[in-house]
Amino acid sequence: MKLGARLLTKTCILSGFTLLEMSSAMAVLMILSSALLAMLQQHVLLMQLSQRQSFLTSEAPKIGNLLIRIMNGADHYFIYADKAAALGNGVPILGGGSAVKLFFNSATQTFSSCVLSVELTSSGPALRCYTPQNGGTATAWTVSGKVASAEFFNADGILAVTLHGPNGELITYSGGAR
Repeated sequence: MKLGARLLTKTCILSGFTLLEMSSAMAVLMILSSALLAMLQQHVLLMQLSQRQSFLTSEAPKIGNLLIRIMNGADHYFIYADKAAALGNGVPILGGGSAVKLFFNSATQTFSSCVLSVELTSSGPALRCYTPQNGGTATAWTVSGKVASAEFFNADGILAVTLHGPNGELITYSGGAR
């Protein structure tokens, strides 16, 4: 039995790691962990940038599709300083307005209209479309709730709108003059 115990003791002593081996393993692990930490920081920065640019990558194409379809169908338009002036048939301006009234010629040679306007709602600024009805009321729907502001202007006879995104983005859409 003494011989077996002695062999077991020698085996345990011989199977350990030296101080040099442990130090080199710890150094390799520290280098790997610092590289992973740097990669994690870069990933977090990339995700933050992606979230800040989400207006341009996801919302702006949808808004553009709707605006171009609406503006290209218009026969003529008037730009107004605000929604109240557009719905109340106020005095139109040449540019720099926050609302535009678009007129559409129907098959019966009558005109219908809609008003595009940026206004402050309970959930923040929104680009909305109003369609005046016969009874003096207007139906409305939201084109986008992620627009900070908008400016409608006449660019050489073509209706243009510059949208301001929530993070300072600027994007301009044009169309709608005939």
